[in-house]
Amino acid sequence: MESRYIIGIDLGTTNCAVAYVDTHGGRDAPIHFLHIPQVVSPGNVENLSLLPSFSYQIKEKEFPEGSFDLPWRQAPKYVVGAYARERGAQVPDRVISSPKSWLSYTAADRTAPLLPWDAREEVAHISPVDASARLLEHIRHAWNHLVAAGNPDLFLEAQEVFVTVPASFDASARELTVRAAEKAGISRVTLLEEPQAAFYAWIERPTRRWQDEVRVGDVILVCDIGGGTTDFSLILVSEKAGELFLERIAVGDHILLGGDNMDLTLAYTMRRRLAAEGTKLDSWQMRGLLHAARQAKEALFADRERASHPVTILGK
Repeated sequence: MESRYIIGIDLGTTNCAVAYVDTHGGRDAPIHFLHIPQVVSPGNVENLSLLPSFSYQIKEKEFPEGSFDLPWRQAPKYVVGAYARERGAQVPDRVISSPKSWLSYTAADRTAPLLPWDAREEVAHISPVDASARLLEHIRHAWNHLVAAGNPDLFLEAQEVFVTVPASFDASARELTVRAAEKAGISRVTLLEEPQAAFYAWIERPTRRWQDEVRVGDVILVCDIGGGTTDFSLILVSEKAGELFLERIAVGDHILLGGDNMDLTLAYTMRRRLAAEGTKLDSWQMRGLLHAARQAKEALFADRERASHPVTILGK
């Protein structure tokens, strides 16, 4: 069946985002962004532009019945998105974060129930693949509720779907990403490397022609600094049949370095300062501090005026 929509899903380490184009709009059809319904506080659902890549394992009788109901699911055993992120700062051993980073961690069995990492046995554990599938399944249900509105022909699983992955993901991590999509009910999926997606967006800028900014022999470095990984790709500009031609010639090694590391740096810096003042944090408190550091970083960068100024971390 022909796909009416072309959907791009950025399965991010820290946040997920969804963009789409209606092919009935022709070549100049605008790009739309899906505002994803999610629980923001018990009993409250809002449509947000990003879906935080967090999942919280709900404890039995922890909240009143119906606190996390969604239009497509009632009485869930977990909550995904904004509230999962915020609740994780308060009860850190019940939150799963950065599941995409785990997909590339070859030292562990990524299909085994590992997450939440180092949580107590009483907390339900799932695999990194299942944790990633939860995010994609939430997106699928959100699309089917808002855009498809019950029409099976418009269901997300019936459309052409692209899911982004780091360029440095090896074959195993890519296969596990596809498996997560299949677990989420999305079998018609194409993987797209994140630096390539960024480069395509640069090429398709409406205000300037990329051909006017490069020449044969140029090598373009694409840097993608994400929540959990940093990707580098080199693009060579060459010529074929009188036309400029772009060819990716190199990809950097997989680097587990990104926004998560900023959070860790802030948290460990604060732990050292507290220790110097006589306060020693246990593992529970340290997890809470890590989430608080992430919140502080995001608040800082959300303030454009403050984010433009240099930041100095004291106490090193």
